[in-house]
Amino acid sequence: MAEPGPSDMGASLARRLRELRLSGFPCVRLTQAQLARALSQDEAVATSTLSSWENVGAPTLPPPGRLRAYALFFATERSLEGGPHLLRTDQLDPAEEQQRHNLEQELLHLREADADGSAPARQFWRFDAPITVICSDLRKSDELKLGPLSDEDNPNFSDLYSYGDLDALFALNGHLWRANPDQPVTLRRQPTAEDLDNHLVVLGGIAWNDVTRRLNEMLDLPVKQVEDATIPSGEIFVVGDDSDKAEQFLPKWQNDDPGTLGKPGVLLNDVGMLARLPNPYNELRTLTYCNGIHTRGVLGAVLSLTDPAVRDDNQKYVEETFSSSDRFVILMRVPVFGGKTVRPALRSPGTVLFSWPPKDQAELKDS
Repeated sequence: MAEPGPSDMGASLARRLRELRLSGFPCVRLTQAQLARALSQDEAVATSTLSSWENVGAPTLPPPGRLRAYALFFATERSLEGGPHLLRTDQLDPAEEQQRHNLEQELLHLREADADGSAPARQFWRFDAPITVICSDLRKSDELKLGPLSDEDNPNFSDLYSYGDLDALFALNGHLWRANPDQPVTLRRQPTAEDLDNHLVVLGGIAWNDVTRRLNEMLDLPVKQVEDATIPSGEIFVVGDDSDKAEQFLPKWQNDDPGTLGKPGVLLNDVGMLARLPNPYNELRTLTYCNGIHTRGVLGAVLSLTDPAVRDDNQKYVEETFSSSDRFVILMRVPVFGGKTVRPALRSPGTVLFSWPPKDQAELKDS
């Protein structure tokens, strides 16, 4: 891989600072002039200077003290009361102080990494609040026989026996803990109301999780997952509401034979979905989908941003394609070779089957 050039220096921090200004507070998009005035209370900062800090093409690294001011400002919505301004640190309540500390550490880390030119794009799986992973519940299946170890009355009961997509869950859970050492990560098949207030990561589709089905109904996604009689082993992805013009995304089978539910065919390519959106239960948090027609697709979606061989380049692809990675959908081809799920490389021809929003719309949204 080529060494980063001068235009890459500080790009991760520049993207993060721009993201904070545009979406750090719900329903408020601050102008550079407004933010510059707020940050000028102790020492003046020009709008042009703030613009240079956000310039992804040729960024200037702000001093650490300015990043501490950013963290203080975006730690609480009370910074907007009576007009954008900085509070004193002793005016923050414990939750706000924790938010300030977490954000300050994130920004200083990005600055330090960008200063030596080694920073990758902002960590996709790094969150600023607790995380709930919503998993499929195999007890919802009429076809699967889970065995005695999934029975709570059995002395050898194991709760994970009834969780779906265990390969994907194993890969993702460890990555989430490493990326978020200060945040709790909770696994749920049936989340509580408190769980839904967190950053949400949904593993798997609608077949074995009522909560996933409910979230799909709440969100106006361009991609739907529906049952199809020709694919008895999973739900396919469809784009478009018009049944005559809707585009279907199907898995590929050896000899084009999907087999039956009891004796499935040999799967060559599955379809995975990776998506990030605002959490409909709490717009201060995110909702991330790792989904698929089959479990192979779910695992492929997870591996695309956790496997060391592809995650950094795939993350850069996401940021380049969507400008800001807070609202997007990708359908990807997930190869299966020798019984193993192959990690998808999003830049490889034929891997991205569908993406939303289009690049020009994503750039317009972020302007």
